[in-house]
Amino acid sequence: MTITLNGSTERFDEPSMTVRGLLLAKRWSFPLIVVSINGAAVARDDWDAATVYDGDVVDATHLMSGG
Repeated sequence: MTITLNGSTERFDEPSMTVRGLLLAKRWSFPLIVVSINGAAVARDDWDAATVYDGDVVDATHLMSGG
């Protein structure tokens, strides 16, 4: 599948994958990540069920905290 991830084209061998699978494939393990698929926010509790398909636009933002 081919998706747009954070504004860049990304290709994966799978026809679809869950949000958690996508983050694992990218090796992103930041504790504070906010994800949306086609503009719809995906709650962290839904990462194992929310599916990314060919052509989707995914935004994954790493939030930083501090003072």
